[in-house]
Amino acid sequence: MRNTATPQYRIGALERALEILDTIGDLEEASLGTLAAQLGIPKGSLLRHLRVLETAGYVTMAPQTKLYSLGPALIHLGYAARRRLGIPELATPALRWLRDRYDESVHLGILSGSDVIHVAVAPSSQPIKMAVPVGERTFAHLSALGKALVAWASESRLDEIVSERGLPGLTSRTLTDVDKLRENLTIIRQRGWSMDDEESADGLRCIGAPVRSEQDEVVAAISISAPASRLSRDKATAIAPVLVRVADHVSSRLGWPGRRGDIGWGAAAPWAAEPEPEPVRKRDKSEAV
Repeated sequence: MRNTATPQYRIGALERALEILDTIGDLEEASLGTLAAQLGIPKGSLLRHLRVLETAGYVTMAPQTKLYSLGPALIHLGYAARRRLGIPELATPALRWLRDRYDESVHLGILSGSDVIHVAVAPSSQPIKMAVPVGERTFAHLSALGKALVAWASESRLDEIVSERGLPGLTSRTLTDVDKLRENLTIIRQRGWSMDDEESADGLRCIGAPVRSEQDEVVAAISISAPASRLSRDKATAIAPVLVRVADHVSSRLGWPGRRGDIGWGAAAPWAAEPEPEPVRKRDKSEAV
């Protein structure tokens, strides 16, 4: 799903191609007829777009079923974007440390458009676990990752998300009223961490904490997810300060100056035995490009 904000410049054929890719991604695989109906495009015009995308490797068609799916060229682009982001590589040792300490799944997510996209995961070894695949999107208003990302965003950003995605309820505990959601986000800002209290799925509880950039902007979030039977509210509340401390350490690796004196780990973080990547730094204007 793409950001639907109105762009300054529009290229019809390109927008149509991106819309086709988005739809195939949502459906995973689809016939020409299904895509035409979903997109409201004549089959002839759609087929021309699909052939161009197929030639470039962005779409593939299974010869036997005639079903279209996303192609291998997108895998390359996805990994390139993930490397460029840098945050997953910096955060991975911390995610693994949290996973090993609590034996629960740990996720790293960012806000993409109005959704949360998972960019790294350290799955639990437990037979019953909640581990979301990298690349999967979820609603922002009902997950611990999403609420940690949105809590420090502007009111207008929240309004954009609600306008575009609404506040659908997936369980009886989902916050579907915008005023109640705002109240919850205020609590999150005050205590420094978020909770998905069986709001995204019955029997699932998660806690999340923000990761900040050098400019003190929340650019990612880390969450711990577990069955509610293993992660009680009391246990979640006890674990939360550790999660916040880990997220702060990752933030410091991104250049965030806040609360550095309170982190205490510095270069000797508990996962220091596993080499960490170099911190992300801006290129100085005097450096050659």
